[in-house]
Amino acid sequence: MNKMKKFFISLLISFLSSFAVNGQAHLGSTEYDIKARYPNKKWTVGYTTETNVRYISADMVYGNFTYYFDKDTKLSIYCIQIPFNNATMNGQIEAYNKKYVITSDTSWTAYLDEGGIMYIKLVYDSENKLSYFSYSNSK
Repeated sequence: MNKMKKFFISLLISFLSSFAVNGQAHLGSTEYDIKARYPNKKWTVGYTTETNVRYISADMVYGNFTYYFDKDTKLSIYCIQIPFNNATMNGQIEAYNKKYVITSDTSWTAYLDEGGIMYIKLVYDSENKLSYFSYSNSK
């Protein structure tokens, strides 16, 4: 195989690998690592009112993602995604139905390449009248 062809194959594998990683909720990642994966995003940083947990938030393709961090380890422990609309929510559901194990009409289990497990739930918040995806490494 010539050098140019090897270069393009290597580049394609690198691109696809980064795309697969970016599609996850980045549980166990630092704030710096998450922001570095999306350098062109505008990030909001804050703390939850009652528990004073640090979070970062940004708009992505399928909605707004908010990542919450452990106070001691500074690693992401939880993520929620609020879809922009029903079309983006349905697109996300379709992708999850193809990629992960369906455990109910509104939940999936993701067996990750690194050996971890991520639990995804689609939740309807009746008080705020909106749906969101919840990502965690525990049920």
